[in-house]
Order: sequence, then structure tokens, then C-alpha cells
Amino acid sequence: MSEGFLQQEIVMFYNNEYPNLRGTLCYNLNNSTGGFRGKMNKFLGVIAGRSDMALYREGKAIMIELKTKTGTQKPAQAKWQDLMESQGFEYVIIRSLGEFKQILRRYDN
Repeated sequence: MSEGFLQQEIVMFYNNEYPNLRGTLCYNLNNSTGGFRGKMNKFLGVIAGRSDMALYREGKAIMIELKTKTGTQKPAQAKWQDLMESQGFEYVIIRSLGEFKQILRRYDN
């Protein structure tokens, strides 16, 4: 399964399961097409290595990096993970919808 398909699966599940919380799971647009757009996005604050998604729930933010079963982080992603964790944010690598559901179980009391 590709990262893109996994992301679609997660977003569809989350929006259907938690319709009143739409907007708390957000996609981070990290990739730019073309050199000019990439430079413009950098000036506008796009950060290399930023996680694919973020989940904002109950006063917390969880940074979510999506990877295939065999995918690995790029150096910029590992650096951004270190930065986020040093600031007290949780960072997770998700490889399946099941792993994402495990994160959500924390909130389903």
C-alpha cells in the first residue's frame, strides 16, 4: 500500500468515525512542484521533513509520519522528529490504519 493510499484510508476513517471532529486531523502540504513554487513555499514557512499529518485532540498535538511497511525516514524527517519531541510533542510513524486506530483509542474512553 502506498503512503498516499494509507493517508486516504486514514482520513476517510477519521472523518466518518468522528464527523464532529473534522479539521482536527490535518494534512501538511510539504511537497512543492517546480523550483519557483518550492522557493516560494519555503519563504512562506514550509519546513523540510515535517510530518505528513498532525492530529490535534484534547489540547495535544501528535505529529504523524506515514510510511509503507518498508519505508524509512529521510534525514530531514528524523531531524524534524527530534525537534518536535524536544518541544514536548509526540511523533509517531504509522504504517497501517490499525496503528492509527491504536493512537485514537487513547481518546475513546
